[in-house]
Amino acid sequence: MDATGWKPFSIHSDLCRTRQATFAWFVVVVLGLLMRSDPLGVSSIVQALGLAPHTYPCLLHFFHSTAWTVERLMAYWWQWQTQHPFAFRVGDRIVLVADHTKTPKDGRKMPAVTTLHQDSETSSQPGFFRGHNWGCVSQLMTDGKKYWATPLLAHIHQGLDPLKFLPKLKQNKP
Repeated sequence: MDATGWKPFSIHSDLCRTRQATFAWFVVVVLGLLMRSDPLGVSSIVQALGLAPHTYPCLLHFFHSTAWTVERLMAYWWQWQTQHPFAFRVGDRIVLVADHTKTPKDGRKMPAVTTLHQDSETSSQPGFFRGHNWGCVSQLMTDGKKYWATPLLAHIHQGLDPLKFLPKLKQNKP
């Protein structure tokens, strides 16, 4: 892999400008997520990388750190993706691919769980189930021989109040 393949890690100076340790933990988390073989969260990162047990609280602290935000990280990811030489373009426009999926959930008090219609034509499955409706957007990539989609965003579309995430507006009282 050439040096451009590691360009996302060059965001070091912008993403975690104030704290060098935060970027080091970011690299550990990314490598741990790539190498883990089970979905046990932080524990699987510790196990996959063979880290000492005393690093577990440090990893937990990383996820609560104010040195980085998901929004900034996503902005860097999108910027890198759109400038990548493998980005498939039609004319000067990048090609995006969108899809959705429905995942069943058993939790009764789990956030954003709604009643969804079963799209399956199998009569052995119920017509409705409780779950999440995910919407996903990916960018189409190519190396000239094959095509693939690289994820940009996945978001739960139903069951969340969209206005809840907007900042509160100050209302002028007469």
